[in-house]
Amino acid sequence: MLNKDELLDDIAQLHKELTKLREQYWLHYDLFTLQWWLLLALLIIPWVVWWRLADKKRLKDIVLFGVSISYLIFLLDHIGYELNLWLYPHKLTRIIPESSAFDLGILPVLHMLLFQYFTRWRSYLIANTLMATVFVLLCEPISVWIGLYKILHWKYIYSFPLYILKAVLIKGIFEIVKRKQIH
Repeated sequence: MLNKDELLDDIAQLHKELTKLREQYWLHYDLFTLQWWLLLALLIIPWVVWWRLADKKRLKDIVLFGVSISYLIFLLDHIGYELNLWLYPHKLTRIIPESSAFDLGILPVLHMLLFQYFTRWRSYLIANTLMATVFVLLCEPISVWIGLYKILHWKYIYSFPLYILKAVLIKGIFEIVKRKQIH
């Protein structure tokens, strides 16, 4: 067995090699491909649409909700990536291993719109359940089919409760903080 320093040196060397491989892959098989342009669109277009639809009177609350859910989405995505549950064959940048188009684009925007339009818990849960169903049955399989997402040790159905739970968690925390806020 290697000692601590030798093991750390091996990790650093493998990390360096992996970084080079990722850079080569991104430059030759990602950058400016059809998938890359699609990811760019999935990152930018939802924000343009959101800006037009956002309730500017509630902008602070909606953005705070959006930042919170984006962070949770990114964190869950990173955990799944690190546990080799999935990977992303195509990326906007070579530096972020997760899919920024999903984590920072389409998903938080959709969640913010649901948060904005469905203010009561019952309607919010129904809307998030419908969104989860569409993503599990349609969006994730299409993402795999066009090569944006590759499942390693995961099934689509596992995502279903996560879509709902993360939305419930962030809305719940948001409402608790809002109630404690001094006016």
